[in-house]
Amino acid sequence: MHNRRDHLWRDILSRVLKDFAQLPEAERRWIAVRLPRIEALQQQLDRLFSAGNGDGTCASCQGACCAHGHNHVTLVNLLSLIQKKKIPPPADFSQTCPFLGVQGCTLTVESRPYNCVTFICDKIEDDLSDQQRERFYQLDQELRACYQEFSLRYRGAALTGLLIREQRHPGESFFNLQPSAEEFSGENCDAIKF
Repeated sequence: MHNRRDHLWRDILSRVLKDFAQLPEAERRWIAVRLPRIEALQQQLDRLFSAGNGDGTCASCQGACCAHGHNHVTLVNLLSLIQKKKIPPPADFSQTCPFLGVQGCTLTVESRPYNCVTFICDKIEDDLSDQQRERFYQLDQELRACYQEFSLRYRGAALTGLLIREQRHPGESFFNLQPSAEEFSGENCDAIKF
C-alpha cells in the first residue's frame, strides 16, 4: 500500500511539474496573481493557531489529527512550491501523514493543505479568544473561496487532494480547464482585502 501511494505521488509530482512548465504564460500569470493571497491567508490562520497554543497541543498528542492527512495535498499546495522553484519534501507514506516528521509538519505553512491549516481541535479552539475564534473562521471562509477559484478553473484542483483526484481520473492533466473556466471571473477571491 505504501509503495503504491509513493509511486503514485512521484508520478503526480512529475506530471504536475511537466504540465506547469508547458502552461501558456497567461495561465501562469493567472496562478501567480492568486497564490500570494492563499499564502497570506494561510499564514494568518497559522498565527491564530499558534495563539491558541496549537504547536504545544499538537506536540502533546503527537499529531493524531494528522493521521488523516494521506490524501490532502492539492494542486494549489504544489503550485505554491513550484512558483518558488521548490519541490515538496520527501513524502513518507509509512507515516500517519506522509509529511509529518519528527518536528511536526515538513511542509511550509504556505504550502500546507487547506484541511491542515483550517482544522483546529476543541482544545485549541478553547484557547482562542472569542475575537480570535471569529477571525479564524472568517479567514477559513476566505481561504476556501480562493481554493474554490482554482477548482472552478482546473479540473485537478479540487480540495479532495491530488491522490484521490488521480484515482478518479487517472492520467488526466490536473490543469485541464473546467468548461466554465473562461467565464469565471474569480470575484470571490479577488475581493479579499489584506
